Amino acid sequence: MAGGIAAIATSRRGVTFRPAAGLISATRQRPSLPKAPLPRWRSALPERTAAPAPRPRSNRSGGASSRARGPRPPPEHSCAAPQRTTRYLPGFSSFAKAAFACSSRSGTATAGPDGAAGPPRGPHPPRGRGPEIVPTATWLHRNASWSRIRAGTTHREGRPMKIGIIGAGNIGGNLTRRLTALGHDVSVANSRGPHTLTALAEETGATPVAAAEAARGAQVVVVTVPLKSVRNLPSGLLDEAAAGVAVIDTGNYYPKERDGKLAGIEDQGLTESRWTEQQIGHSVIKAFNGTYAQDIVERARPKGDPERMALPVAGDDEAAKKVVRDLIDELGFDTVDSGGIDGSWRQQPGTPVYGLRAGVEEVTKALADASPERTAAFRA
Repeated sequence: MAGGIAAIATSRRGVTFRPAAGLISATRQRPSLPKAPLPRWRSALPERTAAPAPRPRSNRSGGASSRARGPRPPPEHSCAAPQRTTRYLPGFSSFAKAAFACSSRSGTATAGPDGAAGPPRGPHPPRGRGPEIVPTATWLHRNASWSRIRAGTTHREGRPMKIGIIGAGNIGGNLTRRLTALGHDVSVANSRGPHTLTALAEETGATPVAAAEAARGAQVVVVTVPLKSVRNLPSGLLDEAAAGVAVIDTGNYYPKERDGKLAGIEDQGLTESRWTEQQIGHSVIKAFNGTYAQDIVERARPKGDPERMALPVAGDDEAAKKVVRDLIDELGFDTVDSGGIDGSWRQQPGTPVYGLRAGVEEVTKALADASPERTAAFRA
C-alpha cells in the first residue's frame, strides 16, 4: 500500500489501518445497531445517579484494609462535650467531667460514675469542621437521659415533675438550670416580670411567667426571694398549685445587710421559716438556705461517693419533706432531717451547719451542736 503501513490493529469493532505520519487514516467499521428497549420491569426502576462505593479490600489478616476507598458511614451516635460558654454553668467538677466524658477517638460508651452506660463517644469531626460549641445547659437538654446520672438517680417513678421557682437570683437561677437539665417542667418568675428572664429561659428551656402564675399546677414550689420580699408575694399564690404541693423555703434573715428588722422573728422568737409560713399561708420545707449557689451546679455527686455533700432539711409535713428529700437526692446531694419548722433554727445563719460543705455525719453533728440564741451579727 502506498506510503507503507505502520501498523494494522484489529478489534471487534472493525479493522483500523494506522499509516505512517502524514498519511490519512481510513477506518472501516460495522454500522452500530440500535439499542434494544429496556424491559418493562427495568424501566420502572429509578435512575441511579451515583455509583456504589467500592467494596473494601481485605488485608493479609483477613480484615478490611485501612486503605479501603469510599466514604465512611456516618457514626450512629456522637456527642458534644459540655463547653465553658456560660458563666453560670462553667462546667462540672471531676465527678461530672467523668460523667460527661466524650472522646473523639472511640466509638464505645462511657461508663458513668454510677456504673451506668453513658453517651457513646463520637469519632473525629469531619475535616474542616470543629466540634459544635453549645452552652452546657443546652447540651444537657439534648442528652437529658444521660444527664440524670449526675445524681445516680432518675425522676420519681420515672416521671418528671412540674416545678415553680419564684426568684431567679443565685439560688433560683442555678436550681432552674439543674432541674430543667434533669427533665423537670420548670416555670420561673421574678419581681421584674417574665420579659427579664428571656436569657435564662433560652439557656435552660424553663418557662418565664409572672409570679402569680409560677405555682399553677406545680407539685413543688421554691420560694427563693429575700425574706423582706416574702410579704410582697401575690395573695393566693398557691391556690392553683397541685394538691399536696411541697413548698421549699430557701430564705435567710439578714437584718443588717438587707431585710431590716422583722418583729415576728426578733420580738416574737419565730424561726425564719415559721414566719414565712405565716406570710404565704402554707407550710414550708426549709432547704438550700445554707448552700452556696455554685455548689448546686458544681458539687453534685452520685450515691455512695465519699465527697457527696449533705443538706439539712426541716419541715412539719412529712409527705412534703419526703418529696423534697427525694428531689435533693436526684440533684446529687444527701439529706439530713433536722426536725420540724420550730427546730429549724438549727440551720439558720450563724449556726455550725450554715455554709458547711460536709457529709451526713458532719452535718448531723453540726445540727446537734447548734444553739437557739441568735448571734449579734444576725440581729437588727
